[in-house]
Order: sequence, then structure tokens, then C-alpha cells
Amino acid sequence: MSHQTKMAGSRLARVSALLFISAVVLLSGCARAPRAGTPLKPVDESKGDVYIYRNKSEIARAQPFYTSADGHIGPMLENGTYVVLHLDPGKHNIVVSPGPWGFNRGLTIQVKAGERSYYQFDFTPDPEDKLHFEQTILRPHSVETGRADVALLPGVAQRLNDRRSSFRRTSYARLNDEMSLPAVSEKGRETYRKWLDQKLPRAFAISSNGGWTSTWGLSATDAPGISDPATRVMQRCAKWRNVVCQMYAVNTSVVWTPLPAKMIAAERKRRLDARQNTGGEDGMREGTGPAATGEDESQVQSTTQPVSLPSVEPIIIE
Repeated sequence: MSHQTKMAGSRLARVSALLFISAVVLLSGCARAPRAGTPLKPVDESKGDVYIYRNKSEIARAQPFYTSADGHIGPMLENGTYVVLHLDPGKHNIVVSPGPWGFNRGLTIQVKAGERSYYQFDFTPDPEDKLHFEQTILRPHSVETGRADVALLPGVAQRLNDRRSSFRRTSYARLNDEMSLPAVSEKGRETYRKWLDQKLPRAFAISSNGGWTSTWGLSATDAPGISDPATRVMQRCAKWRNVVCQMYAVNTSVVWTPLPAKMIAAERKRRLDARQNTGGEDGMREGTGPAATGEDESQVQSTTQPVSLPSVEPIIIE
């Protein structure tokens, strides 16, 4: 055997060993999702376990839904799965958003130490509008019903890594035309002008009551592992209940499509009825929702987490 052949064999062996070690490290670092029928873990006596689930459906089957608790980003709820939130005893606001076009629905719940509670995100599309999930509800279930439903579903691994979303470029407006932003206040337009100065990648979303959310960069300290700003912007918007969060612009493209007039009229009526029935509250107090302040990442420290990003325009479809 020649010296060159021996050297080549030695290099191949080292490369194989390194690949094996890397695979072991990757596998050991991945959180595995519980399979359907896996016995539920015991509840921490100082916490309460809140199960949120969506049944398997052909509708939005590839679309992850977003969860939040008290305004904090939660795990993404994939088709036919459940997530578990470990919360302190007391009142909490939980919201599920079928973004980027669907209605966010939420509840104020009472969590008891050492107990489980179950909530199903039930969505039925309108035959005339299968996109916006107007008829949605976050439905509480008894322990017996919830436990039986969850037993048929796999859990979601407790991780926040995103799936890169795709949006179509539209001709609604020019990117730098902030006056075309629908239902947004002057403060929202000012935020949008500042967002235009941010480096790519970036995303800007608007909620149906005039609120806004903006993100930029590959990651932020309060959203570890979420490299896609479009995913982050939708998860931030997911904390607001009873609104539709819809993407307005991504990177250098406007992707906005006006909401159906029928849906806006129905939602206004629903909110008016809710105010009349609850003495002025419909799940979001006036002056405290996104229309009052909006949200961006200017106060959130960015990180230098290495992310493989093949292009700054991977989420735009021509």
C-alpha cells in the first residue's frame, strides 16, 4: 500500500469519526416530542399544567399556529398536536393565533397548583372564506374529555425553532409608501419608517384593529432559536386576542392583501355585542391593546446566534 493511499485512508477515517460525533451531538441535543398515547408527566405540585391542542385536519395542515401566555411567546402548535404550558397558580391570559391571516382567540384562565386543564383550539372555515378562520374559539374542556383527546395526539417538542414562512409579493403599495398602511395611526407609520431603515431580514405585521408589530435580524434574546423575523413577528402579535394578525411587508416586499369586508363587518358586530354584554370589555380593554402602542424589537437585545440563511429573500414567492 502506498504512502498516499495510507494518508487518504487516515483522512477518511478522521472525517467519518467527526461525522459520527457530530451526529451523536445533534441527536442528543434534539428535544423529542411525546408520541400519541404517551403517559402524561406528573404535574409539579407548585405549578399547573395547561394543555392546548388542535385536532388533525386537512385544513391548514402545514400551517403552524402560535401560542402565548401572558404576552410571552409559547411553543408553536402544529397540525394534530398539543403543547403544555407549565404556569404558576392564579390567573393567566392564553392566546392561540392561526396566523398569518386567522383570528387570534384567547381566554383568561384560572390555574390551580398540581392540576391539569385542557383547551382545544377549534376552527371552522367559512365556505366562502377558507383562509381567515373567522369562526374560531379556544374551547375549555373537562379533564376527562381533554385527557381523552390529548391521548390521541402527539405532543410538540419544547423548542422554538421556526419553519421559514412564505408569502406572495403583492401590488398593494410601494414599500416606502407608509401612508398606504391600512388603519394604522401616525405612530404606527413612524414605526414603519424606522423599520425601513433596519437591516435585512425583517418583517412588519398589522392587526385588524390597527396595531402593528415589527422585527428584524436573525434572533432576539426573548425569542431564542427563532431566526425567521416573519415567524417572530407573528408570535409577538399572537399575544393579542380577538384580532387578525396579517403580514404587511417582508424584507423589501409588500405582501399585504386587504381583509374581506364581510369579515371586518362581522368582527365589528361581534366586538360591539361583546362590549354590550360585558359592560365595555371584550377580552381586550380599550387603550391597552396593540392599537395603543404597537410593538417592535428596538428594546430587545439582538443576539449573534449563527444561523444558516441561504438568502435574504427566502420567504417571498413570485
